[in-house]
Amino acid sequence: MTTSTRFGPTMPGRRQLLLPLALAPVAGWAVWAAGAAEVPTHPAGPFHLPLDDTTALWRDLGAVRLGGLAGDPEFPTRVSALDGRPVTVRGFMIPLSDGASHNRFILSANPMGCPACQKPGPSSMIHVHSQIPLAATQEPLTLAGTLRLNPQEGLFYRLDRAEQRWA
Repeated sequence: MTTSTRFGPTMPGRRQLLLPLALAPVAGWAVWAAGAAEVPTHPAGPFHLPLDDTTALWRDLGAVRLGGLAGDPEFPTRVSALDGRPVTVRGFMIPLSDGASHNRFILSANPMGCPACQKPGPSSMIHVHSQIPLAATQEPLTLAGTLRLNPQEGLFYRLDRAEQRWA
């Protein structure tokens, strides 16, 4: 009795099994080299909100770079000059706990889950300390307060004594 009669049609050889596996990385490289589809972006650039007086601060804050042996943030001169100064900024609330209102939360340049926005990072988020609890919302908020650089909460920025401003 031969192998083909025992197993039906002839079994694929080692070369027939391994060749497609060997070519998979080459095929992947070819797809990458051809260029993947562009990720959609907003007309305002990497940020969800259009550029105006209340969103321009995000472009400055995003210019921070990590450097040195410890990987500490290196703030541009324009951002360093804002430490301890009053600022107004518009962004999206990210609550840190459950509840209808919050006096400590994250203000982000982009809403969570926006596929066309810049990926969130410590330079595009501000830890907000509000005097009066603010209602949780998914709509953009405009806040005024004192900007602090390099606080100990893990983000690069904190907004102290924040108050909501209305347009």
